[in-house]
Amino acid sequence: KANHQISEETGVNLQKFQLYLEKRGIVSSLNGIQNSGKKAAQIISNMMQFSRKSESNMAPTNLAALIENVLDLASNDYNLKKRYDFRNIKIVKKFDTNITLVPCTETEIEQVLLNLLGNAAWAMENDETDRLPQITLRLKPENEVIRIEVEDNGPGIDEITRKRIFEPFFTTKPVGEGTGLGLSVSYMIITNNHQGTMKVDSELGKGTRFTIELPLEREKGVG
Repeated sequence: KANHQISEETGVNLQKFQLYLEKRGIVSSLNGIQNSGKKAAQIISNMMQFSRKSESNMAPTNLAALIENVLDLASNDYNLKKRYDFRNIKIVKKFDTNITLVPCTETEIEQVLLNLLGNAAWAMENDETDRLPQITLRLKPENEVIRIEVEDNGPGIDEITRKRIFEPFFTTKPVGEGTGLGLSVSYMIITNNHQGTMKVDSELGKGTRFTIELPLEREKGVG
């Protein structure tokens, strides 16, 4: 009612004004702003969730079994399947048999590995070479840590991108395909929540390898 009253006072025809907004694309822009606001709110919520301490969810975990589960999840994930077909990716598993249970939050490590697999699949899908896409997963003990490696034979990453790859909101994907938070949240999960390390090694044309190291024992009072 207030709109009609003011339109009469100002001599503005609401129907024509609505038509103007639509023809100028203002309505769709406003809808886009609203959707972006909702997406940003969800992103912030996720970041706050992962920044909380996860000590209470820590449990001794069989990482080999966890990785097998992640591979199964990836092969059946709708969002991944509609972009890339994991059946076309050769998966090579190199797991050390002498692996003890590792204290970690299973769901968080699964999320990190799913993100790395999705990124590897995206990179190889956009590789202009004709080589068979391959992801190699390694799991081995190293001194007081367990090392997890996720390596692809995709196009690789240039030095400038490699230096910024864990920055929040930094992404090389087209608009609408990536938020730039997958790797930054993964980095926070590993370093903050699990007292571990995460790094990337890559060379253009020679693939990319992400290395995660999780401590076999956690410091008391830190989580």
